[in-house]
Amino acid sequence: MSEEDKTLGSDVASSTGVFEKALNSWAVVDLPSLQKEMDAKGLEIQASQKESLLGRKDLATKTKSFKKLPEEEKLDQINQLLKSYQNEIDNLAKKNKMIENTFFHVYRAIAEAPDPKKLLQISVEAVLSLKDAEKVKQEKAELEEKLLGFADYDQLKNKITKTEEELAKAVETSIQAKDDEWKSLLEEKELNWRKKEAELDDTVGNLKKEIEELKVNDEIMRLRLKSHAHTLNDDDEDGNADDLIGGSDLKERAADTVELQMLSRDAETAKLRIMELERRNEELRREISVARSDVEMDKVKEKNNKRIGELESENALLVARLEHERKNLDKLKSEMQGKLDASQREVSQLTSEGEVLRERINKTHDYDDIKKELEVLRQIELGDDEEVPQLDSAIVARNKKLSNEIIEYRSKNEDLTKRCEALEIQVNEYTKQLEQLKELNTKLESDLVNFESGSGNNDKWETMSMISSVAPSMAGSIAPSIASKGGRLSPASSIAGGFEPGPAQNNSILPIITQQRDRFRVRNKELEDETKKQFSKIVELRREVNALKNDNKGLYERIRFLQFHQDTKNAQVAAASRELETKYKDSYEQELHPIEQFRILETQRINSRMSPFERIFIQVTRYVLSTKYSRLMFVGYCLGLHLLVMMLMIYVLGGSSAAATDTKPSMVGSTGGTAGGFDHLN
Repeated sequence: MSEEDKTLGSDVASSTGVFEKALNSWAVVDLPSLQKEMDAKGLEIQASQKESLLGRKDLATKTKSFKKLPEEEKLDQINQLLKSYQNEIDNLAKKNKMIENTFFHVYRAIAEAPDPKKLLQISVEAVLSLKDAEKVKQEKAELEEKLLGFADYDQLKNKITKTEEELAKAVETSIQAKDDEWKSLLEEKELNWRKKEAELDDTVGNLKKEIEELKVNDEIMRLRLKSHAHTLNDDDEDGNADDLIGGSDLKERAADTVELQMLSRDAETAKLRIMELERRNEELRREISVARSDVEMDKVKEKNNKRIGELESENALLVARLEHERKNLDKLKSEMQGKLDASQREVSQLTSEGEVLRERINKTHDYDDIKKELEVLRQIELGDDEEVPQLDSAIVARNKKLSNEIIEYRSKNEDLTKRCEALEIQVNEYTKQLEQLKELNTKLESDLVNFESGSGNNDKWETMSMISSVAPSMAGSIAPSIASKGGRLSPASSIAGGFEPGPAQNNSILPIITQQRDRFRVRNKELEDETKKQFSKIVELRREVNALKNDNKGLYERIRFLQFHQDTKNAQVAAASRELETKYKDSYEQELHPIEQFRILETQRINSRMSPFERIFIQVTRYVLSTKYSRLMFVGYCLGLHLLVMMLMIYVLGGSSAAATDTKPSMVGSTGGTAGGFDHLN
């Protein structure tokens, strides 16, 4: 792999890690539930704002009326005004505490969550780049296929250059061969002409010598004849004539001998020429054989070179194909690795789900006992005169109701555990506050003991406001402890209803504290009554909601059952009602039995592994077997098809038998005719 692929792989891995972290963190946040909680808190804050605004208006009117009163009446009305101010301060403190708690709750949930803006930008860019990436991938595949066709470009180029060089060399060699051939021919002809010239010169010299010799012999013969004639003057004329005839015979013989000698010489020269020519022919044959062997070698070399070029081009194509296959194999490996990672994630999810299911099974070990109790309750509720439903439907309904109750109990159990944890945290906080309040109580008691009667009114009102602000939080915890010890109670503890204060306390504070205590008691009773009413309303509403949920789930189950057994003609109506079904689909699927869920997941997994042809085949078979009419139509179609095939077979067999019977008489007539012809010939 190249460096770019490695960098791309590292970038993809880092981005997937970031996305996984962000997904886990936002899954922990649980934004929908948080939004619901914030909606409820927002309504509470809005209601408290309205209440605080009304309270402030009442305080403003009360203070205006208090300012208009004379000073004598102000002393009587100041206690009520202080109570109203104290109530408003308490409400503001509760409101502030609620807002702080909500803020810290939201802050704890979102503190560690990453900024989703960057992730959304990355996902949008990835979605936009997917289209371009697909186009680029297609273009890349097309270019790779074209490049596979041009894989032997370099070798073809080298081959063309080699062939051009070889052609140039062949032209040069052919020209050189022609030049050498003509030169050799010219040289050979020159040699032949020179040899002929030398031979002719030799023959001319020899002939000249012979002519001179003949002249000499002729003179000698003449001299001999003259001498012979002088010596034999007295001989007869006949004898002289015979001698003359003998001399002429001698001349003729001498001429014949000379010619024979010349012919023998010519024959010898011709033999020598023939021998030289034979030698020259042998040398030329040797050269021709060598040249032929060179030509054959050149042809073999050319064939081998052509074969080598073809093999090199094929080798280049195979190398390119091999590189392409390697790239495809790397892609397949990466895809398989991704699938393995996804399968490992699915396995981990399935193992986690299996553990959750095991925990659920362990939690629901008393399912049979609850089922029996529920059947008993059902029988009691139904009575004797009512119609009992069928066994299967009753079992299914009871199982579903039991599963609903189990889910509700589990949710309640989880809520109770969460509440217990929250209450434990509150208990710890309250213990810390108790310790602080005990310390404050001891300080207040010491201050009240050392309180002097001659102190000013401003100090009285300050201590009274402190006591009234501290009293609601510490009354419930301090009064029992002091009562158990048998000691006297402080003014703060007397607000919650305790023993009478000691004589050392100032009498001017007692009526205010007792009034405040009575007011808190009345307010607590009113609040308890309101909470009881609200709780009863909540219980009734929950019952109604659960009844509606059960009714809706039953209706949804019926709708699913009818959709499963319905024809495909109602597909448009089903598509229009999908928005209504989505509300109850999730709850229905969650409340399914775990084995049923596992069966559905297994069917989905098996269908995902099937090929499109197999899926189409399964859908067609389901459509055929779905209703009675489709099954009857399919059976009728099969029977019709078989009958048609049988009819065609019978028709074809009948036609072939008729053709065979038609051909038999013709064959018999032809054989009879041939036999008659033979008889006639015989």
